[in-house]
Amino acid sequence: MASMATGVSFSMTSGIGEGGYDVHRVATAARTTLKLNQKNSLSESTCMLLGMNKYRGSGAIRTVSKAVGYGQEMSKSLRVGLICGGPSAERGISLNSARSVLDHIQGDGINVSCYYIDPDLKAFAISSAQVYSNTPSDFDFKLESLAQGFSSLSELAEHLVSAVDIVFPVIHGRFGEDGGIQELLESHNIPFVGTGSRECFRAFDKYEASLELKELGFMTVPNYLVQGTGVDKSEIALWFTDNQLDLEMGKVVVKPAKAGSSIGVKVAFGVNDSIKKATELILEGIDDRVVVEVFIEDAYEFTAIVLDVGSGSVCHPVVLMPTEVQLQFHGIGDPKENAIFDYRRKYLPTQQVTYHTPPRFPIHVIKSIREEASLIFQKLGLRDFARIDGWYLAPNSNLSSPVSETLGGTKSGDIIFTDINLISGMEQTSFLFQQASKVIKDIVTLMVC
Repeated sequence: MASMATGVSFSMTSGIGEGGYDVHRVATAARTTLKLNQKNSLSESTCMLLGMNKYRGSGAIRTVSKAVGYGQEMSKSLRVGLICGGPSAERGISLNSARSVLDHIQGDGINVSCYYIDPDLKAFAISSAQVYSNTPSDFDFKLESLAQGFSSLSELAEHLVSAVDIVFPVIHGRFGEDGGIQELLESHNIPFVGTGSRECFRAFDKYEASLELKELGFMTVPNYLVQGTGVDKSEIALWFTDNQLDLEMGKVVVKPAKAGSSIGVKVAFGVNDSIKKATELILEGIDDRVVVEVFIEDAYEFTAIVLDVGSGSVCHPVVLMPTEVQLQFHGIGDPKENAIFDYRRKYLPTQQVTYHTPPRFPIHVIKSIREEASLIFQKLGLRDFARIDGWYLAPNSNLSSPVSETLGGTKSGDIIFTDINLISGMEQTSFLFQQASKVIKDIVTLMVC
């Protein structure tokens, strides 16, 4: 990567979204909406995220000024309902995100009430002490006796109508990012942080999202959808042939269409192995829709956080400095089988992953990533925040095209966007904080000047 740019400027005054963006705007949005704790950079970046000007419920827009005097000291506490847990295997990560949010917004005019959704979609009001339990299994068995339970999700929503001013959902995966919790809140006209239910439903399914991105003109990874266990071998073999993949050893990625955190993502070789691994995911109950996609060779993985700092109904996405994800094996494991950024590498201590923020890409490529991520955010109707993942393809990549007729082509390689995360992880080591930390210096300087 010797030709890649290093020492990329952290200036955020251009190249982010339509017409660029002024760092003063983010500072103002954060400062005037929620009073920041300037002694804690993580608190600042979390408040920046919560401090979006618009909160939605059933299509209505409710500004923070209804709960807090805009540009003035808070006359009363802003009541935030923090909802975590959920039915997916990501509920432990959701609990970590809830802790992080609670750490950095509780107090200073903000009162947080915590709620938990268990694997059976039963809702409970829980204490902050329960949020700080190590894992959901540490308190799941105590919920019936120690927490206030709700007879149904509708009863939870009716409670939230009078108990909170705004809901911050941090449920990852199913029911959190597929539009489930959002639809519940919208049906009771409860304002919440994040994208609306219809847009979540459309963007969360990896296969459907790839179709929409392709329709919008973006480069996508060739893929094939497996539904149910009755896979038509001749059809998937034809897909292998169409994409110039060897029927016996062609390398592909097999992954659930509706799961996050790289849960269930596997590398497969050839038609038979692909069918076997896709069927396993379905039989294990991870998902009933599985995507088989071409394994990208000679490419560099990246992820970018997008924050919406627009006012009222105006969407103004700001893309932070992307992060490059570099896998390093150090002689451990088989790179051919394990060359993916999986759940273990994302959330457990490892020497196999190095993060580069900014990425070691040419400056014009970074600029293109940020501009196109902003465009995706707008075109898909996303709101408040999201994380968009993708790949920068070297010119010799198996998916690079000599002349690109799609968005994402640059003079030194192509850009492919692959995954849209509607509720990105908010642990203290997450991409949100890694990328926000690169602009905090500028924001704090503006606040104290």
